[in-house]
Formats: sequence, C-alpha cells, structure tokens
Amino acid sequence: MELATEALPDMRAWFAPLPLPAGEGQGEIVLPKVSPEDLLAVASSLREAGKRLRELTVSEIAQKLEFVARQWERPDLPERKEALKLLPKFLPFSEPVCKRAIDALFEPLTANRMLNLLDELLGDHRALDEFIERPLGLKRKAFGADLAFLILSGNIVGIGIWDIVFCLLCKTPVLVKPSSDEPILPSLFAQSLARFAPELASAVAVIPFESEREELIDAAIKEGDAVIAYGTDETVQTVKRKIPAKVKFIERGHKFSVAIVAEKFADERTADLLALDISRFDQRGCLSPQVCFVVERGTRGTGHEFGLKLAQALERISDELPTNLREGEKASVTQFRLTCEMLGARVLSPPDASWTVVIWDTEHGTRDTEVKAKWQKVACSARTIHIVTVDSLDKVFEELRPLGKFLQGVAVVMDSAEAEQVAEAVGRMGASRICSVGQLQTPPIEWSQDGKHLISELVRWCDFEPITLTPKEVGWVEIYRGDLEEATVIWRTLEQMGIPSSLETNFDPTNPTSPIYTVRIPVQHASEAKQAIAKVHS
Repeated sequence: MELATEALPDMRAWFAPLPLPAGEGQGEIVLPKVSPEDLLAVASSLREAGKRLRELTVSEIAQKLEFVARQWERPDLPERKEALKLLPKFLPFSEPVCKRAIDALFEPLTANRMLNLLDELLGDHRALDEFIERPLGLKRKAFGADLAFLILSGNIVGIGIWDIVFCLLCKTPVLVKPSSDEPILPSLFAQSLARFAPELASAVAVIPFESEREELIDAAIKEGDAVIAYGTDETVQTVKRKIPAKVKFIERGHKFSVAIVAEKFADERTADLLALDISRFDQRGCLSPQVCFVVERGTRGTGHEFGLKLAQALERISDELPTNLREGEKASVTQFRLTCEMLGARVLSPPDASWTVVIWDTEHGTRDTEVKAKWQKVACSARTIHIVTVDSLDKVFEELRPLGKFLQGVAVVMDSAEAEQVAEAVGRMGASRICSVGQLQTPPIEWSQDGKHLISELVRWCDFEPITLTPKEVGWVEIYRGDLEEATVIWRTLEQMGIPSSLETNFDPTNPTSPIYTVRIPVQHASEAKQAIAKVHS
C-alpha cells in the first residue's frame, strides 16, 4: 500500500466513531467539544463495534496490529511525522527523545510475539476465540470486557498505546481519555488504525477533555465494564471513588525506580548505560531511576568516582538526546541543586539545566548516613539523579523497604548470584521489574506492570463442564405383558439375575374375567431384562 507523504493539516487531536464538533485551538492542535450525551453515543457505537471485533480471530487482530506497527517505523508516515513535529511543543522532550520512544513502542509489536504473550498468559491464545479443551474434559474460554475506559496521564511519550493494543487483543473496545497536555500520539495512533486496520479503528475512540469536567468522567465510567486510570495517586483515588460495584478498576498510580551497581561494575560502560536510562524520559516515568545505589565494599570513594563518570556520560548523551525544558522547569532544577547542596550533598552540573548528578557522600568517599538519608526528601522531574554509597545490599534494602509500595523497577549491575538476592528482596517489597542497567525505560510487552499484566486484568474466564444427559424415563417400566406362566418364568429369571422386578395382575376392561400379567423393573436394568426375555423365549 502506498502512503501519502504530504503533511497533515492542523491536527484534530481526537478520534471518534461519530462526528464531534471542533472546539478551541490549542497551539497547533484542535480539541473537540464534547457533552455527556456525546460520550454515551460514542460508547454505544463502540459496543456495536465490539460485536464485529469479536467476529475476528485473535490471530487476525494481531496481524493487523503488526501491520500498523510496521507503518509507524516508516519515517515518511504522515502520522509519525506529525507526532515528531508536535510532541516536542507539548511535552518537555526533544525530537530525538520522542523518536527513540516511538521506535521502542512499535518495535516489539509483532504478531508472533503478541500471540506468544497471549499463550503465556491464557494458556492458548485461541481461548479468546472459542472454548478450549482442558484436562478432565473441561473447556474454558476467555472473554474480554465489553467496553474499557482508559484515562491517561501525559508525563511520557506513548503512554497508553500498548494499553489500546492489549484491549484490542482481548476484543475489548476502548474509550480513551488522553491527557490534555498530550492528546497527540493516542489520536494519531487511532487515526493510523483507521487507515490501515479500519475493523480495529471502529472499536477505538480517543476523546480529550479537562479532568475537571466530572460529568464527562461520570458518564464514561458508567458505560465502562473496566476502567484503567493513569496519574498521580490523588487522581487515581478520585477516579476510584466513582467506580460502581462489579466494574473492574485497574490503577496506575505513582511509582519510582532505582539502580543498584556493585563496586566492581561501577565503570564508564555502566555510567553510559545508566545515563541512557536517565535521559529517555528525564525522570518523569515510573521506570525512571531516581537514585543509584553504589555498593562499595572495598576501596573508599567508588561512589564518588562513579558519580563523576556518570556526569561525563550525561554530558556526552546530551548531544544525542538533548533536553527540552521549559523555563519553569529550569527554575525547578536550580532550586533542586541548591537544596541538595544545603543538605550536604555534592552537586555536579553544567551551567545550564540539562543534567544534574547529586552525590550523597563526601569528596573523599567517607560515608555519612545522616547525609545520605536526605536524598529521599529532594526530587525533581528533570535529568537528575542521586548517587548514594552503601557498604552492603542489606543497607540498600533498608533504604528501600519503607518505599516498597511505590517501587516499580530495579536496574542492576552485579554478579548473577547477587542479582538473584536483589530480585527476591525487592520483589517481596513490591517491585514488578528487575532488569539490566540501560534497559529500564524500554520494558518488554510481556512485563506485568504493577505486578499483573493488563491482559490478565481485562479477561474473565468461563468454564464449560462436560454435560451428562439423564435418561428420559425414570422409575419402573413394564417389560412384559401376557399370560401367567410366561410372566412367572420371566420374573423368576430376573430374580436369579439379581434384577429387582415385580409380577403384577391387571384386568382388561373389555374382558374383566381374563386377567393380564405384567412384569415391571427399574428403568436402569432395561437392557439386562431384554436379555432375560430373549433367554426365556429361546
């Protein structure tokens, strides 16, 4: 299929199955005017689209999603070009940062990988298409929600794209409320679905509106069978209080991540990899490493020296992945640096606000527990990092344990035995991902975010047990009607075979002087009784 390469007009930052009037412009994008009645109509349309979506096999859906993903890897795709033009104007990320984020979003979306993911989570991806045989004659089928309502934050590039993909794989239509700060990429992704996979696009709506419009939030929640909410803990809790009984609620609240570096790996290569983790989203995501613990068991000053190496690495990567801070954010960085210095840390930074390394140790590497504990009191959403030196992994665990419920990812550089120890400890605290330094900001689609994969959250199971048919007749049935002599022989034969039976006398109303003899048995012995009668007649 040939793609048009001309630039798109001023962007309509929404996508809906029904026409919505244009509202006010916001820079180079236009947002829709939307009412509760509009959302109800959209939800109804999405539910109808869900019926058509369920007619597709999950394999067909995965293939269509892969085709769309491959288009997003093309530099000449109009939607990609528009995203790279607009995102740096609405988010504090430069175009190279946005480009790398988009590449990381779509690269893993292959049909085989998505189907393998479903096989892993569901046992068999075909369980979304039909009842699948299980042991002991049981059959099971997975049903996705009839309609999901997805509320997004706008802190990083591409948030929500995989959620839309996972909903479609579960044959679940999805109504997306993107952040007012970043409605761009979700809308452009939906528009690309309309071009390349219209069967899927009809099951997606992306409609931005202000979070203060509670009547719209209430209308969307009322229509949803599942609600997925990203945002601050306050935002998530506000939504949670509105959720009706029996509606699935999946919360994606505040989380943070860390790095742990063993002394012998605190070298320039590790510094370069950690700089990449820091620079991808400038500490704005749940997988952004806010602090790096250097486990120093021998030579004093390792943590300080690693801080210097990291500062050099951040300076180098600034050319490849420059920052894009607003004036207010630059002021926040300045305040962050001053506060850390006042608390006793050493701050390494260039004249501008492009990066900051804060070393919670003295210049000569002597440890100061009181000073280091203060790193938790100072945070900044920019390209900043705390370096904290400890003398054992147990000290790392002591620092992190009170924060365990907020811990998301842990990047490590150490021997495998120590890595296993870290995984066990931080996994118990609450972490949902342990990986190598340099890979923290690019999780695989298989990652169980917040401890459980969205696909597992979206589906419910129906068990279909073997059906045992009961006999049409129950009780006693007549097997012989005739004269006394033959009836008596049959009755005795049945008694000898251990079959319960009765010999009864009846009268024909038309000839009351001639009795009729009948033999009756329980219905479950009918086949054996036939053998007895055949034996008598022979």
